[in-house]
Amino acid sequence: MIDLQRRGPSDDPSDTVADFIKTRTYDIDGDGEGLWTIVPWGRRFGFAGDDLAEFVRLCVMRLLDAGAVPVRHSPSGKLMLWQEQTQYGTTHDQIADGIVAEWLGSGGGDPPWGYLWFVTREVLENDRRE
Repeated sequence: MIDLQRRGPSDDPSDTVADFIKTRTYDIDGDGEGLWTIVPWGRRFGFAGDDLAEFVRLCVMRLLDAGAVPVRHSPSGKLMLWQEQTQYGTTHDQIADGIVAEWLGSGGGDPPWGYLWFVTREVLENDRRE
């Protein structure tokens, strides 16, 4: 189990792993939260290997528990901005494990901006291209 009280690069007492995980949900009902931000932050906290994978999984679980769904940007020409990614499973554990396995299977590097995002179902169903 990773140390949730580990401090981040600022060494500020309020800049902990637990605080970072907690705040991942702040944008899921708007712009969304991208995996491309989570992985590099895990590295900033000093995680690598299995610890980094656990950090990413905990962040994904927090997002799912708060009502987020995994999405990717819809291809051009589609009316909806987001496209739900249902291939990871149905339970939160299955989805989180599937996302981490896919990320690790792609090399475990920093994902690109468009790789995978998380938004609420309301955003998914209402965000349309203009």
